[in-house]
Amino acid sequence: MRPNGHTNRENGRSRPYIRIGNVSGATGDAANAMARMVQHGDCDVITGDWLSEMNIAWNAITKAENPELGYEVGFYNQLETCIDEVVAKKVKIITNAGALNAPALSRRVEQLCEARGHSDVVVATIVGDDVSHLVKQTGKGSRPHLHHLDHEDQLLDNWDLDAEPTSAAAYIGAWGIVAALENGADIVICGRVTDASPVIGAAAWWHGWSPRSYDELAGALIAGHLIECGPYACGANFSGFKEFLPELVDLAFPIAEVQSDGSCFITKPDVMNGIVNRFNITAQLLYELQGELYLNPDVVAELSNVQITESGAPNRVYVSGATGLPPPPTTKVMVAAPGGYQAETTYYLNGLDIAAKAQMMQNQLAHIFKGNNFSKFSAEVYGTQAVEPASQQEGTVMLRVFAQARRREDISADKFRIPIYSLRMQSYPGYHMNLDFRTMDPKPFMELFPAVLPLTAVDHKMLIPRLGKEVSIAPPKETKEYPYVRPSYETAHPMDLATFGPTEREPLGGIVHARSGDKANNSNVGFFVRHEDEFPWLQSLLTVKKLVELLGKDYAGQRIERVEFPLIHAVHFRILDFLDGGIASSARIDGLGKGVGEYLRSRHVDVPIAFLKRGRIGETIPASCA
Repeated sequence: MRPNGHTNRENGRSRPYIRIGNVSGATGDAANAMARMVQHGDCDVITGDWLSEMNIAWNAITKAENPELGYEVGFYNQLETCIDEVVAKKVKIITNAGALNAPALSRRVEQLCEARGHSDVVVATIVGDDVSHLVKQTGKGSRPHLHHLDHEDQLLDNWDLDAEPTSAAAYIGAWGIVAALENGADIVICGRVTDASPVIGAAAWWHGWSPRSYDELAGALIAGHLIECGPYACGANFSGFKEFLPELVDLAFPIAEVQSDGSCFITKPDVMNGIVNRFNITAQLLYELQGELYLNPDVVAELSNVQITESGAPNRVYVSGATGLPPPPTTKVMVAAPGGYQAETTYYLNGLDIAAKAQMMQNQLAHIFKGNNFSKFSAEVYGTQAVEPASQQEGTVMLRVFAQARRREDISADKFRIPIYSLRMQSYPGYHMNLDFRTMDPKPFMELFPAVLPLTAVDHKMLIPRLGKEVSIAPPKETKEYPYVRPSYETAHPMDLATFGPTEREPLGGIVHARSGDKANNSNVGFFVRHEDEFPWLQSLLTVKKLVELLGKDYAGQRIERVEFPLIHAVHFRILDFLDGGIASSARIDGLGKGVGEYLRSRHVDVPIAFLKRGRIGETIPASCA
């Protein structure tokens, strides 16, 4: 390990922290992000997150067709553009882009280095995440009894599917990455490590932490969580975006400076656009949380006392206060299987009588699809009728028709596209629809089953074949059991809302920020305010009952969990089973839950006038009220 963690002698930098840049938040992210970070980021390590639950599943199919594929080519393409500068500056690269074929990607990266004259570059591979052999071709009853991540009574063997799972990827931890760096690796190719593992691994190596440095590891977990979505930490997907519109073009990717105690500064390259302040970093902290405890195979971060403060320098905030607990004895495993086929189309409704026009189409669709074998069907209106619109576009809403079937023949042209198109001459006044018939042809989709897997079942290894090195990574020696059902509570000391003075009926988002997202089929949403004295109002207003009211017609009785983060003035909710299966199997347009928070901000509540006088979000706050 690096003595005291104060110097990276390999690249000549000497500082008491490690500077880690992110260059990808998802597959398909900005193609020039790595090159720009190498050039302008002054980083010791560059990381990126190329994987989601869905593209792992598709990579499994690709690998089955070609054993030399099954990884994310986008990472390789980025690296290819800047490998010479990466080597010259001695920047280390850690990525999860290996998906389900990390060894093949490592071989290709080694070939690139050889071709560019960098034969001394050491490429390591982290394996063990692919546990597909545990779930496929073994049949029900012979595979491990994997319990659903959120519902202990649901077992993988009881998953209602017509096809066997094609892949299973376990979320593995950071110690393989640490072993790679300790053995001289310059580039570390991982498969499905956790989103934060590249940052945790880099920081643990740099600072010489042990597996029981729980507080420090928890801090690095939070740093990794904050930067793993790339531009989200630099002004993207931020409810306060209006104030910074001129900056929000060609956004920067973020940098975490992880200190020896695990606290961190979040910043960005000075020459790049975007914004880093305590509000957008608070939003990113709340994004995709599961409550006060952030479970990870190396550490559990307790978030109740996390603080986010401005550092005094532009685009630079300080994050501290996370405490660590032993990890659970299990980790998440995402099982993917063919779900069947789906097709869709869109009708456009404009002018008057939108609801009646939609009803006419819904009646006709119900008639033509009577007796169908669809496994899922919806015909939902998106938007509302405009009052005196200034253009046809302003007065148009959508009726989206979506169907899924287990078998291709049950959603083939004669069962979906042809019947739908036959309605065109008997439709509502002003009928027009999407005439791209390709959307009405059946296309395959995947379904996902998030489960928990004992860490002892994961064969976690670090490989450097060219050096003849193979290191087995043992599961953690100390673990702790955590409740299957996450804690949930209302505020301890609710206040009478009348004590906050006169109110006006206004959108909640006038003074309240929000960020929402998904974890499989669950949606989470965090709300927070800008001023400390507004937090008691937010605590008292946003009860579970109030959230149900704000969700309106979207709520269907799902379990809702509620927790608070007082030091960042936030209330967080997790809405279980809210996304209609989530990701690609959802019939919702917003299958990833990204828009839930913004919808809730648009809902009207009684807002204290005293708070409104300070200025709404996106407006300039009067100096006398700042």
